[in-house]
Amino acid sequence: MIETQAIVVAVEPGYAWVESERRSACSHCESGSSCGVSSLGKLFGVKRNRMRLGDPIGVHAGDAVVIGLTEQRLLRAAALAYMLPLLVMLAIAVLSAQLGYSQAMTVVASLLGLAGGLWLARQRSRRTAAGDLYNAVLLRRTAVAELDIAFEPMKRSHP
Repeated sequence: MIETQAIVVAVEPGYAWVESERRSACSHCESGSSCGVSSLGKLFGVKRNRMRLGDPIGVHAGDAVVIGLTEQRLLRAAALAYMLPLLVMLAIAVLSAQLGYSQAMTVVASLLGLAGGLWLARQRSRRTAAGDLYNAVLLRRTAVAELDIAFEPMKRSHP
């Protein structure tokens, strides 16, 4: 289980809106001060993720929580996002080469296949997101002192 800390920013019946910081791995690396990738990460600042999760533990706004995602869900989401478009692109490239298209037409066809694969991945992720297949889950409350993120209440009733 991959876990991270979050703050509950709003609650609805049966659901909680939580906010967590998206961090790069550079924040934990010893050579982060001298690394170019770390400098780019600092340039773009801290990103916050806000998501609606099922609330099986009865949290309240302002609670510090731990949310988690299983490795299997993460791998499925990564395969959908990365592998599906590449496989469609490769299949289209092989098919167009087998059909005797010129090299330029094969390149164009494979780029169209990549675009089609990206579209398919997006459509599939929208359907599965509605079913909560790839969403994190609320695991437990944690002490606010353990949390490394600042709480900012929601400005709207729904994000």
